[in-house]
Amino acid sequence: MPVVFDANILIDLFNERIKGDRRAKLDGLVQQHAKTRIIIPTPSLTEYLIRVGKARDELMARLTASRSFIIEPFDQRAATECALLLAENWDKAMRGKVSRTKFKFDWQIIAIALSRGASTIYSDDDDLHRAARKLPLKVIAIDQLPIPDAARQHKLALKPERD
Repeated sequence: MPVVFDANILIDLFNERIKGDRRAKLDGLVQQHAKTRIIIPTPSLTEYLIRVGKARDELMARLTASRSFIIEPFDQRAATECALLLAENWDKAMRGKVSRTKFKFDWQIIAIALSRGASTIYSDDDDLHRAARKLPLKVIAIDQLPIPDAARQHKLALKPERD
């Protein structure tokens, strides 16, 4: 079953300055889904490309060359799914919490995920987490990911004994 990576996951995943446990979690996430289709919704891709600036072309080439990632558009199938989701969930409580534009953007990502059969969205976006609570879709933040066992194993700097 495919999974979805939101923009903030992509931003950290391709940021070489991310180190330590967070890097280990991201690398473990990619390894865990090595044989899974990883969907990048076009609204997430837009947000990602805005943030990477001049590295846009290079990173876009890496994404499109990868067999793991597939960029999925907000097309007719996703638009229909989104309209149904908004009709059920655009209530007064939601209107007060999130701007209309942000709300629709998040729901486009969710609609793309659901219309492509995804089971999980990986995202650090709190609004996306809130929106998906009522749906058959898990949203998992980087901090919720386990540190892979291999990354927990630290090398000891021992000096060899001398006779």
